[in-house]
Amino acid sequence: MPPISDLFGIECLANSLIFHAAPDRIAGNNVSVHTPPIQTISIDDSLLTATSDDGDSDLVALKNDHRIENLRARQRAYVDATFEASPIARVIRRDWNILSVKLYINALSHSYRQQIEADMTEFATQVHETATDIRLMPFGHLERSWLRPRSMKIQVVHPITGMWLRSMRTLDEIYAILICAEKTGLISARKRQAIMLPCHLSYLAFKCTAMKIQLKTSDELLTAENL
Repeated sequence: MPPISDLFGIECLANSLIFHAAPDRIAGNNVSVHTPPIQTISIDDSLLTATSDDGDSDLVALKNDHRIENLRARQRAYVDATFEASPIARVIRRDWNILSVKLYINALSHSYRQQIEADMTEFATQVHETATDIRLMPFGHLERSWLRPRSMKIQVVHPITGMWLRSMRTLDEIYAILICAEKTGLISARKRQAIMLPCHLSYLAFKCTAMKIQLKTSDELLTAENL
């Protein structure tokens, strides 16, 4: 990853990424997961938007509980996790159960599991390298009492999702540092977004692969907009 100083000037050149998804049905698992035919994910998504309080309670229930409960997983572990940064908590609340189910089903194919693992490794690497850079930045003591931690009960149904959870916990730590630094005027919102952008994009890549969502090409996007 390039130095953080090189990332400060990065700007998003598109307002959204548009993906195409199809329903998956796996015989013998009694699991039917349907995703909308067109899914739009904003480039300025939760991982890039800092908000200290979105009105959620301190103990947050994840979405799509019924989907992961109905999954006939070979292994299942329960983890109590707490996230300081509300944008990261929102991503986990929104994505964890549905992505875990889709990942579990799609990873039944050994060859496709390797693709998921490759994108997960890339995401974990981006998070680790970004965390290393941020911990070296001279922020000093940052006031964190204004943050509102969210606690969640998370089900881990696959080794890859265990790696995903570890990376998200690290991402939460560095995101909390950045929004506190921004609040005290040490960095701007634009700089924070530039620092987080490599992690954001690698997370989208992992999510698309795990859920078998196909990213449209730039030519397809331009054609769709009659440009």
